[in-house]
Amino acid sequence: MTLIHCPECHRSISDKAMACPHCGYPVNRSDIHKSDRSYTVSFGYEYKSPLTIFGMPLVHIVFGPAAGGGLKPAKGFIAIGNVAIGVIALGGFALGVISIAGIGLGLVTFAGMAIGLLGGAGGLAFGYVAVGGVAIGVYAIGGLSIGVHTIYNSPELKEFVRSLLGRI
Repeated sequence: MTLIHCPECHRSISDKAMACPHCGYPVNRSDIHKSDRSYTVSFGYEYKSPLTIFGMPLVHIVFGPAAGGGLKPAKGFIAIGNVAIGVIALGGFALGVISIAGIGLGLVTFAGMAIGLLGGAGGLAFGYVAVGGVAIGVYAIGGLSIGVHTIYNSPELKEFVRSLLGRI
């Protein structure tokens, strides 16, 4: 019998156990490598900081599929994962005040497809201020701009952008 660490609670358990006796986390037999006494878990990776803000962990990181299938979202003040929900969210799909993602939704969003209430920047961007290949918003700058004030129909916006670029 060899002792290994539970992937969930990190306590020592027997390599013969079907599940952790402390937290109930299932142990996958094929993922235990006895030769180097290390283990990998096919369920992915998760880190949750012990420090919390308003009941949310300061940092929550989740990658890979959940134990029962599907994707487990990372939920925290700073959330990083395939699916991330937090004040600052980074991931494939992110929902947060500030979102950086493949597909993002938030107050300010930087993403391939960005939907930002105040601002969105990305390949396809929606928001009050939208910057992207396709930009849709009140103020829109992009290859295809749709909005009340675009770089093509608003001389004031055109001059503003020129003044910004002139300072760089």
